[in-house]
Amino acid sequence: MQCASCKEKKCRFGQNCTQLTFEQVEAVYTEKDKQIILAAAKGEGELLTRLEESVKFCQAMGCENIGVAFCMGLADEAKYIVQYFQKYFTVHSVCCKVCGVGKQQFNPEHYKNKKADVMCNPTIQAQILNDAATEINFTVGLCVGHDMIFGLHSKAPVSTLAVKDRVLANNPLGAIYSGFSRKRLGLVD
Repeated sequence: MQCASCKEKKCRFGQNCTQLTFEQVEAVYTEKDKQIILAAAKGEGELLTRLEESVKFCQAMGCENIGVAFCMGLADEAKYIVQYFQKYFTVHSVCCKVCGVGKQQFNPEHYKNKKADVMCNPTIQAQILNDAATEINFTVGLCVGHDMIFGLHSKAPVSTLAVKDRVLANNPLGAIYSGFSRKRLGLVD
């Protein structure tokens, strides 16, 4: 499949570009998957911020207990996100530097003569939220790779509220929206 290059995108109108039948498609969806898809559909088409859409989604899923795993670089943003979520749910939040483990403890040879640096700990972030029995977890600014590890270890479904982009004020699509950046990256229209 090369959907990103497709000019027509007729699938939006019901065209099936694959050889899969509806029965084959339906067979890959668990009951939980179907519940998530139907809950997500309730917010589609409405003019909502991602934060508002996330609340509506969690309500449609019947959630009461949610988690927020955040990067210290977005701690202020996480504070407001948690404050908003707390209007509707019990919220557990955990920062990336939880446990305060130094990078040198994992790789003493590499950090032998370097200043101590605390590593991010996405596996423990997930474990803490698992222990809190969160029903859905949200990530806020976890690094590339750390977000993957968090997702692998989270027992609850994971959605992303914000991603970190140190250059573009946490707006990675800025590189796509800017003609200058597209040109610099060698992208063509």
